[in-house]
Amino acid sequence: MNNKKGKVIIIGGCPRTGKTTLAVRLVKSGLGFSKISGDFLGEENINNFEFVKNLLGGLLDEAEVYGISSVFDYCSWDFTPFDVDKLQFKDKLKIYFFGFPDISAEEIKYYIKHYAVYADWISHVDDDYVESVSKRIHAHNIELKEQCEKYNYRFINTGVGEERNVVLDLLYNEIIEKYGL
Repeated sequence: MNNKKGKVIIIGGCPRTGKTTLAVRLVKSGLGFSKISGDFLGEENINNFEFVKNLLGGLLDEAEVYGISSVFDYCSWDFTPFDVDKLQFKDKLKIYFFGFPDISAEEIKYYIKHYAVYADWISHVDDDYVESVSKRIHAHNIELKEQCEKYNYRFINTGVGEERNVVLDLLYNEIIEKYGL
C-alpha cells in the first residue's frame, strides 16, 4: 500500500476555457495523474448526479488507498458548482471552474472559430449554430462565476488566446506547489 495520498482535481467550465489543456499538462507532468474526461462519459452520465458522485467517490478512494492522483475535466453545462456543493466529500476535492465572463458572445464566437481544429465540433456545424452556442457559453460563464462566488469555489477567468496560456501556466505552477506534487 502507498503511504502517499493522491489528489483528485476537478476542472469544470465552459468550452474553450483551457480545462483539457491543463488536465493534459498535469498528466504529462510525470507526477502520476490520470485524466478522466467528461466529454467521453456520455451526456446521460455527466448529467446524472449519482453517476458523477460515484465516479468522484471512486477516484477519492483510489487517491486515499493507493495514492493515485486524478484530474477530472468536464464541461459544466449540467454539473455546476451548485451540484458540486451537494457532494458530501467536496472538501477532499481540489475544485476549479474556468470561464471568461468579461468577453462578449461575439468575441467568444470569434475565438471558437479562430482556434478550432478539424476534430472540433465547430468544424462540423453552420455559423448560426456557432452563434447560438456562443451566446449560451457567454450566459453560462456569468452563471458559473456567480455560483462559484455563492458556494465559495475557485473561479478562474482564463481569458482567451495568449492570455489564456499565461493564466494556465500560473495555475499549473500553483497546483504543483500547493499540493506538494
